[in-house]
Amino acid sequence: MSPAIIWDAASEPPAHAGAVYRWNGYDEAHSMYSVLRYVEAHGDRLRQKYIGFIHELGEAQIKNRRLVEHLGIGNGLSLWWMSLLAEMSAFKSPRILDCLRLLALEEMLLERRPADVILASADKRLAEAIRFLCKSLGIRFKWQVEKKVRQTSVLRALYARCPSTLQALIYLARYLLTRWPLRKSAMPDWFQGNNVVFFFSYFFHLKPEQARVGAFHSRQWEGLPKFLHSYGVQTNFVHHFVYSPDIPNLQSARSWVEQFNKHPEQQGAHALLDMFLTGGVVYRAFSHWLRLIWGTPDARQVRSHFIPKGSRASLWPLLREDWHASFYGATAMMNLLWVELFNAAMKSLPHQKLGLYLCENQGWERAFINAWRTHGHGTLIAVPHATVRFWHLSYCNDPRTLTSRQAGAIPLPDKVAVNGKMAWDAYADSGYPIDQLVQVEALRFQYLNDDTRRSRQLRSRLPGANRSIQGQSRRVLILGDFTVAQTFKMLACIEAAVSFMGSSMAYTLKPHPVCKVTAADFPALRLELTDQPLAELVEEFDVAFASNTTSAGLDAYLSGLPVIIFLDGNDLNFSPLRGNSSVQFVSTAHEFARALTMTAHSSDSPVIEDFFWLDPGMPRWRRLLTEAGVPC
Repeated sequence: MSPAIIWDAASEPPAHAGAVYRWNGYDEAHSMYSVLRYVEAHGDRLRQKYIGFIHELGEAQIKNRRLVEHLGIGNGLSLWWMSLLAEMSAFKSPRILDCLRLLALEEMLLERRPADVILASADKRLAEAIRFLCKSLGIRFKWQVEKKVRQTSVLRALYARCPSTLQALIYLARYLLTRWPLRKSAMPDWFQGNNVVFFFSYFFHLKPEQARVGAFHSRQWEGLPKFLHSYGVQTNFVHHFVYSPDIPNLQSARSWVEQFNKHPEQQGAHALLDMFLTGGVVYRAFSHWLRLIWGTPDARQVRSHFIPKGSRASLWPLLREDWHASFYGATAMMNLLWVELFNAAMKSLPHQKLGLYLCENQGWERAFINAWRTHGHGTLIAVPHATVRFWHLSYCNDPRTLTSRQAGAIPLPDKVAVNGKMAWDAYADSGYPIDQLVQVEALRFQYLNDDTRRSRQLRSRLPGANRSIQGQSRRVLILGDFTVAQTFKMLACIEAAVSFMGSSMAYTLKPHPVCKVTAADFPALRLELTDQPLAELVEEFDVAFASNTTSAGLDAYLSGLPVIIFLDGNDLNFSPLRGNSSVQFVSTAHEFARALTMTAHSSDSPVIEDFFWLDPGMPRWRRLLTEAGVPC
């Protein structure tokens, strides 16, 4: 029999008599199989297998103690829950995708049982993992080393080669250099009493034109703060600052906060988390880090636990860097600083009866929940403000993790405020306890109640709306990704399609708030850029081309705009519209051109109630707040 080839190279696989397994891309042909397509087709099983593996890794017994307990850092908090491993974010840990592909490859090899496997790849870690798998399955293995394509700058490459401990020290130095001046900022006069709600979220996605004149409006919370103020309820805000084009430096952020705090009765009381930075915070974080270095189980003690139950594949070669970053490196230092910052912030606040925080199940959330509880505050509600997608593993925990009452158990909020049927089903299907879910209106999507969507849907039913538009000029709204790299891939796909499309197109890019892109980067597209809210834009365009990861594609779809989703051939389908037959997914220039010239308005309007709960009176939010003791 011819050996099976696992193809992980930039070029197309060669003609081959045996089976070819494409590591990247979704194309399949005779004897050529896509590993990514297999992962998507068997997503439920493979996702649960990986989530179960992470739970069992945290529970692994090492020297008569669970790993979770080995990583305890005081106040009942285990650093395990803040690690890249437990966070399970494919955006922070790209190797999660390789882990899922490796588990899929194991099943594919067991099905066909080749005697020999050849891996064509430049990836040393991947070669190590597949070598281990083949040895476990009794398959002969050969690595065909491909030329590595540099994807990062020289400086980033040098940083990546530094020991994890040195990366941690570099991170600490950079953090102190940029954020130390914030410690001198004036703290607001915090509101206290029963008629107060506390908020924690990111300091971006604000309305800049309003913020510059001292008016606070967060597009993450939309009208909820004003809704509370209308009932005489005051608000306290602590924000996590993230660099973005609108707020490019800390000086601007501090200036905006000072402006908001001039009128706290109308704007709320505001502080940035980094304002709680002190020498004591740094000292305690650094001391914890030193103890981690000496006390964390080493690779020899843990690597045997990186084989998922029922599998013969080891995920250690793929997750080794996440392990070192999480418990020795920059991620460890960052998380320990967050632990101390949240403790300082929550200690300084008067008792808060009710807290709401933007929920994405990131590591910092565990530190916040733990600090909130440690300092005796009241009910805490997690608020996922956008959508919950199938491959966002960070929203999924093994049911055993969620119900554990052992030492160092995962910190959880009292309730999760779910904004629609889609998110409710996603949480329920992942095993989240139903009694800890509560229904609320979708704050970010309230604008879908207005006339824009109804007007567009009415137009879509007019005679001639469902026609082929070959040859006609089209106005294309590009909804960018939160990463520059993925946004550039989308634009490059369009640029490649321009040469063989027969119609003129007008392109407007709406970048993600934290992603900086200029029109000069792609001159052939004659791009226009906009930062207008999507609700104000949809009526001006004929079709939307959205990133695979952004919720904005769903906004456009629910507004009645035909949507094309860019599906990176090297990635899974992270779109909230995954599985929707009304939406086209493309990964090549030819597919984009074909989709663009054939896309027409659908006569079937999306049913918003299948996605979000919307009511301008917000009765669900009122019920939640009233039950928490806040009069509304």
